[in-house]
Amino acid sequence: MLIYRVLSVLALALYAPYALLRSALGIRKLGSLRGRLGREPVPALEGGIWVHAVSVGEVGVARNLLAELARKAPDRVLGLSVTTAAGAEMARRVLPADVACFAFPLDLAGPVERALEATRPGLILLTETEIWPLFLERAARRGIPVALVNGRLSERSFSRYRLARRSFSRVLSRVALFAMQTREDAARIERLGAPGGRVFVTGNVKYDLPPAAPFADAARLVRSAGGRPVVVAASTGQGEDEIVLAAWAAVPAADRPLLVLAPRRPERFDAVAALVREAGHALLRRSSADDAASPAPARRDPEDEPPVYLLDSIGELSAVYGEARLAFVGGSLVPIGGHNPIEAWGAGVPVIVGPHTSNFRDIVRDGLAIGILEVVRDGPGLSRAVAAALADPAGLARRGEAARRAAAEGRGAVARTADLVLPLLPPAVGRAVSR
Repeated sequence: MLIYRVLSVLALALYAPYALLRSALGIRKLGSLRGRLGREPVPALEGGIWVHAVSVGEVGVARNLLAELARKAPDRVLGLSVTTAAGAEMARRVLPADVACFAFPLDLAGPVERALEATRPGLILLTETEIWPLFLERAARRGIPVALVNGRLSERSFSRYRLARRSFSRVLSRVALFAMQTREDAARIERLGAPGGRVFVTGNVKYDLPPAAPFADAARLVRSAGGRPVVVAASTGQGEDEIVLAAWAAVPAADRPLLVLAPRRPERFDAVAALVREAGHALLRRSSADDAASPAPARRDPEDEPPVYLLDSIGELSAVYGEARLAFVGGSLVPIGGHNPIEAWGAGVPVIVGPHTSNFRDIVRDGLAIGILEVVRDGPGLSRAVAAALADPAGLARRGEAARRAAAEGRGAVARTADLVLPLLPPAVGRAVSR
């Protein structure tokens, strides 16, 4: 642990100037640095439950899990920690007022000790792959059980961790319970040294996401589409928006849908807007609703190109899926590992992805098997897949219904996870918390 602590300090010293520069240039926003250093107040969670979610996607998972925990353990105070600025913004929008949101500490002795001393939770739940050695050691010293929930371990992460399997197995021995998404995830974590009796397969909590509220800017989106279908390019990564724009422009003008671009990171919104303009396309931004009150026009001329709609907001992707016929889920035409298609399926939207989907291999495999997901190799392949799908409205509708059914059948992970972790809580002390 001493070697890890020294390396952590060195890594922070080397990375901090780079991170600060990127934040200053608007490339990637930092979360609360003061908070992560333990220099901001954190909530008292005495005997309650601390859930950690990194960013926007994990906050969506945490929201449902927190709701289930509140229902099954109404006497416990709940708190959510986040890492990124986008995650904090999302949490403020979707969480109940009685769930406190705060910054997760850097994995350094001072910040971790200050956070644990101030919060004093009865149970800590880390989501997906958030395994922090020093945090786990200090929680274990205090007798605080920690569980990994909605756990997943991609092939890439597994290969990296396997290089240090002996030391990593000691880290995993401090985790009280592993609630993993799939059998493959469970097998990988066991091969890294997790005690088999603590590993369970609960499914993916993202299947339990509630129906989205209606999209607040739907009227303007529909007017802009002018009767054309809407295609969402969701969670696009650096270098991917250019590919998507070129693929969309390659669809014949008469058949071209309205494209909704939803970049993964908020700090890229302005850069993506500039890309659209530089490519010569009309642009409509969610954040600018100047024509929101204008009357709906008649059907556009078939030769008119619809604008590109930039979803430059936090937490509205699930809502905009409700207006779409088809979605491309990003991080997959560039080597990021892909993002989760479940949210689109829950809205009845079939999905196209690129070849880089190692983060969600099982989900992609299942989607391919039932025909609600298609894999393309590159931008031209994406263009052909979009054109072919939209040319068969009846077939696209059938695939959409199959996607909705698959999402519904996958639900239940939230309840299974809550039932597994709640017995780890120590007996309640003091009066119940009103909700």
